Amino acid sequence: MNTTEWIRGHAGPLGDPGPIVAAAKAASVVGIGENTREAAEIDRYRVGITKALVEEAGYRIIVIPDSANVAERMDAYVLGRRSDLDEVVRSGWLPNRTESMAELLSWVRAFNGRRDVSPVRFAGNGPAQAEPEDYDRVVAAVDAGTAAALRERYEVIRTAHDFNEHLQIHQGVHPGRPFAELAGEALELVRAAAPGQGIVDLAERIVSFHANSVAAKHDFAATSRDIAERIAKAHAESGQKVVYFDGFALTGVVPDAEVALKAGTRFATAGSLLRERFGDGYVSVLLAFGHGVIRGGMRIPEPREGLVERALFDSGVDEALLPLREDGWPGGPTRLRIIAGVYDPAADGDHSMEIPDLAGAVDYLGFVRTIT
Repeated sequence: MNTTEWIRGHAGPLGDPGPIVAAAKAASVVGIGENTREAAEIDRYRVGITKALVEEAGYRIIVIPDSANVAERMDAYVLGRRSDLDEVVRSGWLPNRTESMAELLSWVRAFNGRRDVSPVRFAGNGPAQAEPEDYDRVVAAVDAGTAAALRERYEVIRTAHDFNEHLQIHQGVHPGRPFAELAGEALELVRAAAPGQGIVDLAERIVSFHANSVAAKHDFAATSRDIAERIAKAHAESGQKVVYFDGFALTGVVPDAEVALKAGTRFATAGSLLRERFGDGYVSVLLAFGHGVIRGGMRIPEPREGLVERALFDSGVDEALLPLREDGWPGGPTRLRIIAGVYDPAADGDHSMEIPDLAGAVDYLGFVRTIT
């Protein structure tokens, strides 16, 4: 039996997360990874799986790919402590400002309103980060001369909150000097003005935001370790099960990963570290796609040979869920296309990651043939 025939024989409906839920009942953490964050269809299936994990498998902590301060606002919303849903969603990282995120928050809020359940809480996969209003607070706390010098720098670098610096570089619109360098100069100006430690702390947080960005040679190994520790700590301190969603380059069980954003550098993914810690108690889910359209009408071509998506595409399935944990995978080493912000259809072959053992990296593989 070849791979395409095997897929047809083992594919279940992606709209039925039953196999994932069954495995999750005996697990502690479920990671839902995506090979793009720009597909409405994948967003909807991720939300559906998350709801099922909450309702049917008792998962009570949702870890989002965002900062702790954004997660705190989401947590306050789902607990009924604030009602400004649009503001909460818009305050998040760009890929999280979606209708699907708003739907999930609204659903969790309603779920938490029931008297017969323990509440679902939100947490971030990263520490608290600088936000746009922090720049204004720093500027307002210093003398006029220092404020003018700060604005000269801050007005340039605060754009990264809506248009990531590495994407500005990729699209050829970056103003030139590294944002971390400008933030560092601003910090020295603030320190010289001596406005008080609280304001200095904000200026330091602004430096940290830019110094740890992808454009500033982001350390994926350190990020993965931090995410794994945060999830393990959330589980240990609460005693609750955790569902975490992010890009597959972080959630997948790949001990020696390499991504196009940092070619030549290998790292252990957060998913591989969670598998080391929890064993089969960590369930890895991948939601992938064949082709379609993303931001600005950009067309993603059909998957090329050598990608796992090619085998799925050739099988003819439109949407499918494959239980690799139970049934394995008939093929050998493969690659998975990763559609990040720097993706270029003309260089499609450069945007993938190696998966030496697909069944080891993924327990449940969801596939959508066409995205919009």
